[in-house]
Amino acid sequence: MSQSKSATSGLKTIGFSLSTLFAVSLTGPITADQYIMKETPGLTPEKFAPDVVSTDAAFELNAVFSNDGKEFFFTREINKKFKIFSMHRTENGWSIPEMVSFSKTHPDNRDADMMFSPDGSRLYFISDRPLEGYPEKEYNLWYVDRAEGGWGVPKALSNVINTQGPDYYPAIVGDGSLYYTSDHGDSLGSRDSYRAQYVSPGIFEKPVNLGPNVNSKNGEGDIFVSPDEDYLIHVSYGRTDDMGRGDLYISFKQTDGSWGKDIHMGDKINSDKIDFCPMVTPDGKYFFYSQGGDVFWVDAKIIDTFRPQS
Repeated sequence: MSQSKSATSGLKTIGFSLSTLFAVSLTGPITADQYIMKETPGLTPEKFAPDVVSTDAAFELNAVFSNDGKEFFFTREINKKFKIFSMHRTENGWSIPEMVSFSKTHPDNRDADMMFSPDGSRLYFISDRPLEGYPEKEYNLWYVDRAEGGWGVPKALSNVINTQGPDYYPAIVGDGSLYYTSDHGDSLGSRDSYRAQYVSPGIFEKPVNLGPNVNSKNGEGDIFVSPDEDYLIHVSYGRTDDMGRGDLYISFKQTDGSWGKDIHMGDKINSDKIDFCPMVTPDGKYFFYSQGGDVFWVDAKIIDTFRPQS
């Protein structure tokens, strides 16, 4: 999660049924409607769900499908505060976006940057809701578990993970380990990307800085890592090849286990606006990211076009 602009919600202007526009057949082969849109993109990014998710009336970011593909989560700015919204796939199609319960309970606070645990039972996110021992209105990492009929009570991660400064964009990989953006005192510049090895539910080892092939003297953040940790995509600000207010870069895992030098994703992905919040669907088919105040998606095959040739 990065920058925003003031906007009013477009939620109440959606005066139609998504089940009419994006009917989903739950029998037989799964069609493109699995992703809300009837048509899926090729190797050219397209705006995702115009007037439903990506609206002119609000600033939207994030794009997260549940592991079973039956829920979709995104963030929308409401009254200058980020709030998490979800949509559900039913027998009649996709529901209209609604604010999730744990965002409703803290109307004066901001929530964003969602990511599921590998088994789909837990949702990690960031929030500036009050947390004892931490500065007010500062983002920390939280998680919330599924409960009967919805979600339980959110809990913050420990001070092994959360710092006195802002902590952003949790990314959970296949073994449950955590990547995120923070500054644990060994930053190479501003905020950096870190990895914390999974120990047990909600418990992680001390975060390790990803080093100079990923981090730089400029600020980094919004890191997505593939479940098998084969590649990562993140945003960096103010580098010499920056096209706008922050661009997306990609790094591939090397044979020795280290991360290769990150590669600017060029004008195939980046723009003169801020490009951020990368995410790939659980089935690995589509790459989502946020650009300006809208959500975009593209065939994930584009990722391999950046892979260095051996």
